[in-house]
Amino acid sequence: MVIKIQTSDKSNGNKGSSASLANYLEKEDLQQEKEAFDKGELPMPRTGFFSHEKDGLMKSDVINAIDNNKKGLGRDDSKFYAINIAPSEKEQQHILKNITGKNVKSIDELSGKELKQYENILKDYSRKTMNEYAAHFKRDNLNDGKQLMYFGKVEHQRHYKGNDDEVKKGLAKSGEKKPGLNSHVHLIVSRKDKDMKLKLSPLANDKGNGKNCLTNGNQVQRGFDRNLFNVKAEALFDKNFNYQRGLSEKVEYRIEASKNPILKTKIELEQNKGEKEKQQQKLISEYDKRNNYTEKDKQISQEIKPIINKSNEKEMSL
Repeated sequence: MVIKIQTSDKSNGNKGSSASLANYLEKEDLQQEKEAFDKGELPMPRTGFFSHEKDGLMKSDVINAIDNNKKGLGRDDSKFYAINIAPSEKEQQHILKNITGKNVKSIDELSGKELKQYENILKDYSRKTMNEYAAHFKRDNLNDGKQLMYFGKVEHQRHYKGNDDEVKKGLAKSGEKKPGLNSHVHLIVSRKDKDMKLKLSPLANDKGNGKNCLTNGNQVQRGFDRNLFNVKAEALFDKNFNYQRGLSEKVEYRIEASKNPILKTKIELEQNKGEKEKQQQKLISEYDKRNNYTEKDKQISQEIKPIINKSNEKEMSL
């Protein structure tokens, strides 16, 4: 699982309207419509955007809601942020196997009914993730995604870029679709909560760790720990889908191992399973120690009823 939170070069660093970003997020709809027209067929209706509580929202509604949710923000303040929720291919395969009962290697293998169910599951997970996002700010009376102003779009394609290794090696061309499972969710999140009382910046670099500052006379956490948020999003995924995550898949391990490529290679080449897991767990422990994380810090804020039944993983409750 990878979650990226960023500003967007589509909208002057997020200081202006969200229109450019919203237009960009309709790119798959436009491509599908073009392909249908080229074949002389009628395209499928657009699924639209989703919010915390609704589906099928029009782009104009999204732009209007985000652009008008900015009370108290100055001209040079960021008005919104872009969040990308990207399950790994293995995580996607886990969900799809429980939908279809088979190993799915491409989204093209799904029936219309299966695709709709898959998209609904990704939206449900995204909404639960946004509950964690709200709670992660540690603000009084902010603990639920329905208090946020955000909209999302599910996408299933990724394309090669000029700086990808495959393009550099001549194995693929820039702009070509990447093979495999590439489903992900894009979110546009307002800087302000729905009531426009709180400024919420997920790009504030201070982690908090007990360090508070005063905002409008109230003590609040100084920052948003994005790595810990990703850890919690993984924990949420695992519980939600009864997913058995390997140590090498954990965000703590991936970050810590990236700091020591030689050690990472050594661990990957270790043949003894027990020794390998011991070394992986050691890196995770070192990461936690360096960031002063406890198991309590990593716990998600909400009660989750798994949508995949562990006793019969082919049945899904959503």
